[in-house]
Amino acid sequence: MLKMNYVKSLNFSYDYAELLKKIIKETSYETYLHSQRLKGPAFQLGKYLNLNKQQLDEVILLAELHDLGKIVIDNNILAKKGPLNNEEWARVKEHSQMGFQLAYNSLEIINVAQGILTHHEWWNGEGYPFGIGGESIPLIARIIAIVDAYDVMKYVRNYQQAMSKEKIIEELINSAGSQFDPELIGLFIELIL
Repeated sequence: MLKMNYVKSLNFSYDYAELLKKIIKETSYETYLHSQRLKGPAFQLGKYLNLNKQQLDEVILLAELHDLGKIVIDNNILAKKGPLNNEEWARVKEHSQMGFQLAYNSLEIINVAQGILTHHEWWNGEGYPFGIGGESIPLIARIIAIVDAYDVMKYVRNYQQAMSKEKIIEELINSAGSQFDPELIGLFIELIL
């Protein structure tokens, strides 16, 4: 009986994660494509760091769900062509907390929920939503922060043009130790770029 409940629990977490991914895909195909592009580099970096299978699975799921909270933000804000005003930017910054609340409903993906919550925290403590820094930020969130920024710079967005590989490397190096874990930035540039 206990084993059956455990299996049902695992099925629920899998089904719930699949449901969340489907909602992202149906709500914003652009966000879905962005999330899919993160999986490869996140996996490569995690593999190089010798993450175990569970951690690798979590980093892949975090790649897919990191922007989950954007499903509750007005699409007019997300698709805006020009710069966001202060009120719009404040609303966008809530997406990590909203995504956490949605993912937290499944205890089996609690580490992923924590990653959703903290993937915009900065190494120097100047990120959001809490202003935590350094190794207080979960490793999977630090990985996704780098891969997310890389993807945003590499591809055309509503609000910016794609950057060259050289410019991306320059931006990542300049943000090492402030926005990003400096050790991970070095590895990312060496492995991926």
